Amino acid sequence: MKLKDVMPHEFMGCEYDDSQARRYADVEVVEQFDGRYAAWLGKEKNVFFWVKLANGKAVGFNENPARGWSFPVVRIGEPK
Repeated sequence: MKLKDVMPHEFMGCEYDDSQARRYADVEVVEQFDGRYAAWLGKEKNVFFWVKLANGKAVGFNENPARGWSFPVVRIGEPK
């Protein structure tokens, strides 16, 4: 399964064309996490779903109530 298959369908919409995460839309997902039980690796506070990709990156689905959705990317093993 690829990143574009596990994120909300809006992820592939034009609003997110320029997001860093869209570069990885066709990269295989290695593992999926529920952010309530597995803490997000980045600094964002509203990531309740995130994935590890085959390329060593993690992509989160950040549902910030004040700023809207975003899809942050961190390299696995990178400090917060």
